[in-house]
Amino acid sequence: MIVAGLVLAHIVLALLFFDPTPHTGGDNAAYITLARSLLERGAYLELYDPATPPHTQYPPVFPGMLALALLVGLRPWIGLKLVIVACSAAAVAFSYLWLRRRRRPELALRVGVLLAVSPGVLDLSHWVLSDVPFWLLTLMALWAFERLPPGRQGRFAFAIAATVLAYFTRSAGLPLVLAAAGWFALRRRWRELGVLALAFVPLALVWWLRARAAGGVDYVDQFWMVNPYRPDLGRIGALDLFERVIDNDARYLKRHLPILLWGFEGTAAFVLSIILVVLAVFGWVERLRRPAVAELFLALYVGLLFVWPAVWSGERFLLPVLPLLLAYAGESVLRIAGWWRRAAAPRVAIAAGLVTLALMLPALAAGMRLGFTCTQRYLRGDTYPCLSREWADLFTLAEWSRTNLPDDAAVLSRKPRLFYVLSGHPGRNFPLSREPDDFFRAALDARARYVVYDHVDDLADLYLGPVLLRRPDAFCVMRSLGIEGAVLLGIRADAAWLRNERGDPGATEQVLDMPRCPDEYWRRAQGSEPGGG
Repeated sequence: MIVAGLVLAHIVLALLFFDPTPHTGGDNAAYITLARSLLERGAYLELYDPATPPHTQYPPVFPGMLALALLVGLRPWIGLKLVIVACSAAAVAFSYLWLRRRRRPELALRVGVLLAVSPGVLDLSHWVLSDVPFWLLTLMALWAFERLPPGRQGRFAFAIAATVLAYFTRSAGLPLVLAAAGWFALRRRWRELGVLALAFVPLALVWWLRARAAGGVDYVDQFWMVNPYRPDLGRIGALDLFERVIDNDARYLKRHLPILLWGFEGTAAFVLSIILVVLAVFGWVERLRRPAVAELFLALYVGLLFVWPAVWSGERFLLPVLPLLLAYAGESVLRIAGWWRRAAAPRVAIAAGLVTLALMLPALAAGMRLGFTCTQRYLRGDTYPCLSREWADLFTLAEWSRTNLPDDAAVLSRKPRLFYVLSGHPGRNFPLSREPDDFFRAALDARARYVVYDHVDDLADLYLGPVLLRRPDAFCVMRSLGIEGAVLLGIRADAAWLRNERGDPGATEQVLDMPRCPDEYWRRAQGSEPGGG
């Protein structure tokens, strides 16, 4: 009954928080594209790329889950978002069950309630990203490993399966694999350690060899970059790695943890985060006298969060360890209160939980208001409600491109995966270089005759802007959304691309003075193109 109540409460609140708008990060589009590749091609390919190379970055479990959802009739974006809501509710349930298995039923209920109503968790419950399924699989594994006696073959098999699936949902599941292996080694359960190795190592090796053979994205190489999105900034050294740890620590304490749990940031939230983490560390250290898989996993996973590029930090990466932090902090509160007066410990724990809930109320109210507004606008016909002007422009151009560009058109853009899902046209990122030669070589390699100049961040201004100013003769306008809006440009095949002649560097409105693209750039003759100004 308690599990059902937690699941129901979380689903109701998640639907009140529900935002029909697609996530703007682009990863969601990548997962949907991979799911379609599995269904339509029977292969794991980058359909958004004109060359359709094998995909090597994201493990296949989550795209496989989405493929099954598409197969039974669910569709982007709403149907797939509901899959994530279901996973989030199940993750809350397994978080409760894991802590209850630790013989902490009262604490399990309090932690379960906090997870079910946490504003940050509710906000993440409707984005088509792998983080919520990864949270679910991680807690399923921790639940199965907890107090796992020798000879329980069914639960052991469940734990191994959940562990392997977690890794192949997100590569950040490696700490869970290492934690399970370390726990078996500490307990001298060599046979079970061997089974884990047999289940995991061959699959991981095949995945690694596939990536090497395909020459795909290498997380290790990206790890050593100052900023994976700005490769021109170079690579880090030993001192930079130390600074990265400090930077990530500050980000998670000041912003990500407070937003995930309470829904707000600021000085008060920072102080609360420090208190929570100190209590959690105290509780975790106490558990190290006889560590379980959860204790080993927390240390390894948090260590990973602290050393990877700071631009990758975010609230969603804390989901798998939030139940653990709350559990350890709760145990510390009970222990400290018991030192003062044992009979008062439960009342102190209840009071701490009620204070935490009270702090969540403003963000809960705001999230429900936003969800109601976005859903109402969606039901009235606004396909992408609650987007900023910059993102709305990009989505508008992508949808417009579906019916106005030739079927074989390829487009360079800041978000090629999102652009592909919305428009049906493949493409790549425009190169992060200010040199026209680099841009045109990239266009030739992608067979792209179009490029999107957007304002969702400063990358187009930093890299595409200088190319346009130096070579305005090589572009024409397909559609402009105004002087401060996004523009879809044609790349003129008749221009002498590889020259470095300079245009007028002071012509800040040069794009608006470019000629309109000729008829061959359109799906049909320019004169019959409806409203393409």
